[in-house]
Amino acid sequence: MKMFMVRKFRFLFMLMALPGCLAPKHNPELVANSTFEKFPSIVGRQKLPTKDVEKVTSNPKNDLDKASDIQLVKMESQLPLPALDGSILKKDGNPITAPKNLPDIEGTPSSKGGPLSLQEVLDAVEQNYPLLRAIEQERTLAGGRLLSSLGAFDLNLTASGTSQDPATYNNYRSNVGMNQLLPFGGIGTFAGYRTGFGEFPTYYLDQKTADGGEFRAGLNIPLLRDKSIDRVRASLQQAKIDTQIAEPLIERQRLDFQRAAARTYWNWVGAGQRLKISERLVRLAVERDAQLKAKVEAGPTANIERVDNQQNIAFRNGLLVQAQRAFQQATIDLSLFLRDATGTPTLAGLERLPLFPGDIKQMESERFDAFVQKALDQRPEPQRLRLQRERVTVDLRLAENQNMASVNATIAGAQDIGYGKSPLSGPNGLDRSSLNAGLALQLPLQQREAKGKIVVAKAQLAQLNQQLRHTEDLVRAEVQDAYSALERAYEFYQQTKKEGRTCQGGCKCRTRAIAAW
Repeated sequence: MKMFMVRKFRFLFMLMALPGCLAPKHNPELVANSTFEKFPSIVGRQKLPTKDVEKVTSNPKNDLDKASDIQLVKMESQLPLPALDGSILKKDGNPITAPKNLPDIEGTPSSKGGPLSLQEVLDAVEQNYPLLRAIEQERTLAGGRLLSSLGAFDLNLTASGTSQDPATYNNYRSNVGMNQLLPFGGIGTFAGYRTGFGEFPTYYLDQKTADGGEFRAGLNIPLLRDKSIDRVRASLQQAKIDTQIAEPLIERQRLDFQRAAARTYWNWVGAGQRLKISERLVRLAVERDAQLKAKVEAGPTANIERVDNQQNIAFRNGLLVQAQRAFQQATIDLSLFLRDATGTPTLAGLERLPLFPGDIKQMESERFDAFVQKALDQRPEPQRLRLQRERVTVDLRLAENQNMASVNATIAGAQDIGYGKSPLSGPNGLDRSSLNAGLALQLPLQQREAKGKIVVAKAQLAQLNQQLRHTEDLVRAEVQDAYSALERAYEFYQQTKKEGRTCQGGCKCRTRAIAAW
């Protein structure tokens, strides 16, 4: 195998030994150039004679390997060296140009004003964000359901009229009545007026009234079941609780939208600052290119350094384009929250970019417990669960009410007025004043429906208690995490300030060194 490789290299050497291929072109000026010294392998190949190479590469262990290594060194030494005189690099035939200016975003108006603050974005969210306006309709929905539940206590009006003519007994009857359920005690009221004129059979004489008609009124009073609570009043209480539950729901969404707006705002600020930094880096590289060009023309600096700097300019131009795209994307994202008075999204350009925040104050560690308690009191999640627990408590009270016996009392009175009054009693007596009282009892013997509802309500209360406990622990953990993040962010801020001062000092030293060259 080694013999085959030696023969192969010999053949290649013979091909390269053709006329015109053995004479490497050397530039005596380039040999003296400091850049040429950066390529020790090339310098070594030029100054090291072939015989010395043979001595260095000789290996007495194996003559075949020795011959192979000598041939390789000879071949490498006879290859034409690259032209490093820099004549091509010094030509500005293909100068590096800066990327195009940031184009305007079409289709959306621009935001007007000075430096954009976070509070302005949050105010725009509060006033004109569509999803917040949509979730606020939950308040109206809950109010509508409350109004609907109040309909059970509306005053009801009934009226009817009957005529039998011609008939065996020609008579005319009319009836007008009103009834209403009171929101306390489960009491129902009723009142009315009726007339009955003409001829009536003896078994329907109660339908006959005096010429002035008959007035009546009465009460239905629950004595056991439905006294403290019933289905109607339970629905009313739950509807009132629903109006309260709507507030934590709205507040939860408001916090989510404000947090999203704040993150989008700071992402926009960061993208804008990164864009400015990218532009500054490009300007610095361009300024250094002008300095290196002057030094290369003067002679002490190799042109390869300027080429490296031009590559750096091209690289930074690419980063600048990426920064421009990131800023445009951040501007479009921010426009969803930054809206004008009509609710139209607006674009905040670089002219509205605020400065970096000034000195940041450290968090006060002694206020941690106060922060936790404030979060537990004001966070909407625990409030919503507490209200839901009250709502289920109403179901439990209703189920326990349904487990009781139904005992209802009725009291009613009636009085006839008008022509035909008579102190006579009996079927023809029209001077009637009546007072009626009644009592009704109903008791399902097994009560399985009510008992099942009691079990369900108690289980739901147990669930909500555990969920409330977990939510309070979660809120406390989130406060701890936020406090830790702020504390470490402040420490990172301090370390970054120190690093920035160090970098500024190093840049000044490099600037003075370049100027001294």
